[in-house]
Amino acid sequence: MKLIRRALISAIAAIALAVGPAVSAEAASISFDVTKLSAKSIVVSNSNCRNVDINMSHKKSGVSDWYVDVDITRQGGLVDYAFFQNGGNTKRDRVMVCPDWTGLGKYTMGPSEVWANNSSYSKYVDRTDYTKGSFYVRGKASASLATKRSGSTVTLTSKTKVYNPEQYGKVNYNPKVKFQVKSGSKWKTIKTVTAKKGKATYKVKSKSKKTYRVTFSQVSWATGATSKSAKK
Repeated sequence: MKLIRRALISAIAAIALAVGPAVSAEAASISFDVTKLSAKSIVVSNSNCRNVDINMSHKKSGVSDWYVDVDITRQGGLVDYAFFQNGGNTKRDRVMVCPDWTGLGKYTMGPSEVWANNSSYSKYVDRTDYTKGSFYVRGKASASLATKRSGSTVTLTSKTKVYNPEQYGKVNYNPKVKFQVKSGSKWKTIKTVTAKKGKATYKVKSKSKKTYRVTFSQVSWATGATSKSAKK
């Protein structure tokens, strides 16, 4: 369907040329510009395809009919198109993202193919607009914490996983894990450790019982997570 739309744009542009191509002075008096492309990032925890709403803002002058076809890409590969037109989706269109095919991480919106004309088809715009936007598809991550005391030494062991749609399940994840202790009403980081094979360990000296947790931040392709607290 999106390819048919692009063919339609080309056909209408050809009609405009047949009616009477505009000279450069006339073309300067009509304009259409994409000013913003935006979409909300999504989190996935299964292999289902997702619909993502693409929002477009624009400004125009002297325009009657117009069409905008926006490339949706990841790492330079085309994923889908968002299509906007004066007689339909003027500000929002929906595209499909299938993370098990196209992966996690940053998705780019734009460039866009723009076509617009005045009411008599004597003036028109037919160009590429290089305005861009982005959204992220992140796998849902999780963290757990196990504690063990031996005398005044408390061993903290975290396990971290993330959903990988290409493997249809959770896999070991190696973020920079922050071991934290509760101090009053706040959490204080006592050590940051990079997990290996989804596991990180830290030993802390404490004669009294304290409350601990682990946490890590989101990245472009995975969410952050915080474990349940544990007192030991």
